[in-house]
Amino acid sequence: MNPLLQITGSLRPVALTLMLLMATAAFPTPGSWEKGFTGYELSSKLPSSIPDLDSIVNHAKYLEKTASDLKEEICRIHNLCDNSNEALAENNLLLPNITERDGCLPSSFNEETCLIKIISGLQDFDIFLNYMETEMEDNRFQTLKLSTTQLANTLKTVIKKTDLVPTTNPTTSSILLSELQSLTAWSRKVGFRLILWHYTRFIQGTVRAVRYLKTRSLDA
Repeated sequence: MNPLLQITGSLRPVALTLMLLMATAAFPTPGSWEKGFTGYELSSKLPSSIPDLDSIVNHAKYLEKTASDLKEEICRIHNLCDNSNEALAENNLLLPNITERDGCLPSSFNEETCLIKIISGLQDFDIFLNYMETEMEDNRFQTLKLSTTQLANTLKTVIKKTDLVPTTNPTTSSILLSELQSLTAWSRKVGFRLILWHYTRFIQGTVRAVRYLKTRSLDA
């Protein structure tokens, strides 16, 4: 499911572009990568063999730690910590998340549905991570973006029907990037933190799902 944006004030125009993202899904075309997560060599092709689930968990935890560190730095530099409830409430980005209907909870676990949701969500984050990479002078944002793409492609080797995984239209993504870059300085700062906050929660859900998948495979 592609990201939605429900906001007030200066962030509202971006919502129209995000609505277009939902209506212009296309099949994925892997792009070129560079070095990212330790232990993997990034390439333009999917891995030739199914990776160990422990390696996927470690990859996701690396992304979680990187995003969490960046979020806390933004908190300190711009005074946008967790107690900034008023500012965060007025600029509520609704980014990809994992819900009960996605088949990732132990009580209703569906491996294919859950992994497709996770891969799709990771791809949906790409435009927002790209936005942060262009706005922030920190190489860790580029690493986060490239390694997120890598994790999504690694997970594609685990599912059976990769053609069911949607991705956004490149033209629409470019328009959305321009909209994000046109935000006011304050909205951008709040947006940076919210993107990383939602991203971290999504990766935490990914870790839990892959760990449960491993448990099921051991019990089988």
